[in-house]
Amino acid sequence: MNRLFSCVALITCLYSSTAAGEQILVDCQGSGQPVYLVVGGPAFTSKHLEPIQQQLRDRFRVCRWDMRGVGNNAALPIKQDMTVLEQWLLDMAAILPKQPVVLWGQSWGALQSLLFASRYPERVKAIILSNPVDPELVSLEHIERKRYLHPYVAAQLTLDDMGTDVEKRHGFRSKIASYFVDAEQGWAFSDQFDHNDTNSQLNVQVWQEYRQQPLSTEALKQLTAKISSVIYCRQDVLMPENHESYSSALPTVKHHIIDGCAHFPWEEKPEQYYELLRQSLSD
Repeated sequence: MNRLFSCVALITCLYSSTAAGEQILVDCQGSGQPVYLVVGGPAFTSKHLEPIQQQLRDRFRVCRWDMRGVGNNAALPIKQDMTVLEQWLLDMAAILPKQPVVLWGQSWGALQSLLFASRYPERVKAIILSNPVDPELVSLEHIERKRYLHPYVAAQLTLDDMGTDVEKRHGFRSKIASYFVDAEQGWAFSDQFDHNDTNSQLNVQVWQEYRQQPLSTEALKQLTAKISSVIYCRQDVLMPENHESYSSALPTVKHHIIDGCAHFPWEEKPEQYYELLRQSLSD
């Protein structure tokens, strides 16, 4: 709650009305051409994207938001007569300005960006895909085996912690850290989160819903002209399957691979990542 108040006090947050007249919190920083950051997960908080906002705010108006049912927008109701993914896409349609915007999507957020652009092509000027999940989800098939297990960096749990919020937070932090090559950096990054920053039920549900109506290869190819670039990390748990999928479907798009990072390149290799990101925005 304190974070929400400070956000409002700095005038970086605003409320947008959804199609149903509900108020969804959106965090925007900077001025200029609008760039909207679509968070991964799915159903993970967007607060870890603030460093990207700060890096780009000198030239762009950079906005992010937590999806319905998650984080700052956890209180928004989940309707039972339509899929969660459909509600998230409708929320995007309500949040984004009428003018075409740039979409940046990371991991699952890349797929959500592509789904939105496929539905509303006139609302999207360009798309940057960052560590994207491939539309066929081949990169997820062995992800548990490919994650980096770093169990001994943080303090271990005690018997008194079992079944408590302490155990839940430890488990969540451990999972976040497993997406980093470096154990200490992964655990340090995960310190900003607790188990309330995600919604595991919606995470499972959205993946299931996507599998029922995945983005087709043909639909992806039709978006070629809008995709500015695709940025990968060589050590990402989604590699090499995601790179093989996108480079095959989008041979004329720029594909960049950063060495020495896994799933969060703006944390692991910030100098290289932001150089590529600014280049992609200029293109």
